[in-house]
Amino acid sequence: MAQDKMFQEAMEAIEKGERSRARDLLTRLIRSNASNVDYWLWMSTVVDNPGERVFCLESALKADPNNEAARRGLVLMGARPPAEDVTPVPPIHRKWADDLNKELEPPKNIFKRVWENPVTRMVSILAAAALLIGLVSLGIYGATRQPEEVVFIRVTPVVTRTPAPTLTPTSTATRVVRSPTPTFVGPTPLWMFLDETYTPVPMYVNTPHPVVEAYRAGISSYERGNYTSMLDFIGQAVTAEPDAVDLYFHQGEAYRLTGKYQDAIRAYNQGIAVNANFAPNYMGRALANLGIDPSTVVIDDLDKAIELDPDYVDAYLERAAYLLSEGEVDAARADLMAAEALFPGAPRIYMLNAQAFILEGDYTSALEMAKLAYESDRTLLPAYLVLGQAYMLNEDPDQALYYINIYLRYETENSLAWTLAGLSYFEAEIYDQAVERFDKAIAINPNFADAYYYRGSAYMILEDYQAAVNDLVIALNLVPNSYDYSIQLAHALWADERLTMAYRQFSSAQQWVTEDSQRAYIYYHRAQVSEQAFNTLDAKTDWEALLALPEEAVPADWRTFAQEHLAAIIPPTRTNTPTATPRPTRTSTATATPPPTFTSTPKPTSTRYPTRTPRP
Repeated sequence: MAQDKMFQEAMEAIEKGERSRARDLLTRLIRSNASNVDYWLWMSTVVDNPGERVFCLESALKADPNNEAARRGLVLMGARPPAEDVTPVPPIHRKWADDLNKELEPPKNIFKRVWENPVTRMVSILAAAALLIGLVSLGIYGATRQPEEVVFIRVTPVVTRTPAPTLTPTSTATRVVRSPTPTFVGPTPLWMFLDETYTPVPMYVNTPHPVVEAYRAGISSYERGNYTSMLDFIGQAVTAEPDAVDLYFHQGEAYRLTGKYQDAIRAYNQGIAVNANFAPNYMGRALANLGIDPSTVVIDDLDKAIELDPDYVDAYLERAAYLLSEGEVDAARADLMAAEALFPGAPRIYMLNAQAFILEGDYTSALEMAKLAYESDRTLLPAYLVLGQAYMLNEDPDQALYYINIYLRYETENSLAWTLAGLSYFEAEIYDQAVERFDKAIAINPNFADAYYYRGSAYMILEDYQAAVNDLVIALNLVPNSYDYSIQLAHALWADERLTMAYRQFSSAQQWVTEDSQRAYIYYHRAQVSEQAFNTLDAKTDWEALLALPEEAVPADWRTFAQEHLAAIIPPTRTNTPTATPRPTRTSTATATPPPTFTSTPKPTSTRYPTRTPRP
C-alpha cells in the first residue's frame, strides 16, 4: 500500500536524522488517516517544541484512550497529573498542524450557555448582587485608611532549577524530574519509558556569576541538550568574566559536545592557565583528546583530576571507562568502588560494571548489571548497547537485537552496535542483512577487527570465498595474535581451494594454541586439507598426532574418523604366500576429502562475540 511505503520512508528519514522530511511525510499520512496512533506517536518525536509534542500525544490518546505510551508521555511532560483518567481532552491547535486541513470546532460562547440555563442564570444574578455589595463596602472601608506606598519589583526570568552544592557532590534520595532531551529521535523519547526518574549525579560546580542571564541561559541550554545555544551564552559570560575558571570548563564542554575538540582543548587549557587546581578542566581535556584520537593516552589528565579532587565522581567514572577500554579491569573496578562510595546507585556504575564482567567472561553477571543500569535510568542510552551486548553473549540474539535497535534509533555512529545488530541477523541466518550491518560498522570504524571477522564469516556461508579471505586477512592484520581469526582464515582459504595456503594458515594458528582441544582442531582439519592435496605423508602425521592427544581433548567421532583414514593410508602388512596375488593398483589416498560446505555459524572452537567496546 502507498501509506505503508510512505510510513517506511518516514521511518528511514527518522533513522537518518532527517526530521523535516519525516515531519512532512507524517503530516501527509495523518491527513489521510488521523486515527492512526503510530503516526501521532512518531510525529511527537520530530516536532519542534513541547507544545506541539503535547498536541501529538493528546491526538494519539484521542485515537486510542488506552495508549499507555501517550498517557505516560503527557504525565511526564506535566500536561496531565499522574492520577488523571486517560479520557482525552481536545488538543491545542498548533501552527504546524495547519497542513492537516482540519479545522477545530469553535467553542460555544460561555456567557450564552450560562444565560440559556435557568438555574445558572439565577445563580449568576445572585452572585453579581453579592459582589456589588462587597465592592461598595470595601470602598467605604478603604476611604478611612491612608494609602500605602507601592513598591515595584523587577522580576528577572530565571531557569527554575535548584543549584547543586558547589564543588562537592552529595547523594540524595530525593527523586527529581529531568527535562526531556529533544535531540533523541524515535517513536517515543527515551524519557517516556521511565516510571520514575533517578537521582542524577549533581553538577560539579554551579557558581553564581555577575552575568546571571547569560550564565543561567547557558546552563539551561546544556540541560536541554542544546549545546550550540549553550556555547553562545557561555561565550558571553566568559567575555564578561574572563577570570572565572569554571566558565572555561563549561565553554570547553559546549565545544566538545558539538564535536569541536580542538576548540574544546583550547578552552580547557585557558581554564587551567587561570587556575591550575580546578579538576574538571583536566577531565574535559582528556575526553576531548579521546574524541580526536581514541588511542590517545590520557591517563595523566584523569589522574590529575582525581588528585585535585578525590571526591570527583565523574572523574572516577571516566577513568574507569578509559581503563576498561584498555582492558585493565582490576584498576577500573577500584574506580567504580570509589564512585559507588561517593554516589551509591548511579546507573553508570552498573553499566561500567557490566562491561567489566564482559571482559572477565562472566556473562551472567554482566547481564544482571546491565539490567540494573537499564532499570535505574532508561534515558542512559549506552545502557541499551551494553544490555544488547550482554544478551548476545548470553546467546539470546532476539533480545539483543531489540535493545540494540533502540540504541541505533538514537545513535547511528557506533561500530559495535552495528556489529552486534549484524550478529543478530547472522544467528537468524539472514546473511545479506547481516552483511549490510557489518558494512556500516566498518564504514564507521575501519579498524574494528570483529566486524571484518564476522562479515568474512557471512561471506563464507554466502559462498563468496574471495571476499571472505579479504576480510579475514584484514581482521588478522588488525589482531595478529588471534587463534580464532587464524583458524577462520584457514577455513576460507580451504573453501577457496587454496590448499597449500590453507595448510600453512592452520599451521600458523598453532602458535596461539592454549589448550589441547585447539590443537586437536588443527590436526583434524589440517589432515583433511593434506588428503585433499594428495599429501598422504602430512595427513598421516596429523592423524597420528590427533590420536596421541588425551582422550578428553578429542571428540569421539573425530577419533573414529582419524582411525579410519589412518588405516586407509597405511597398507596392511603383507605375508609371503606361494600364490601369485596381483599387486593392487596404488592410489595416492583412499579418500579425498571435499572442501567444506559451511551451513552453520563458522565459529571453529567456541562462540565468540565482541567483548571490548571500541571507542568511537
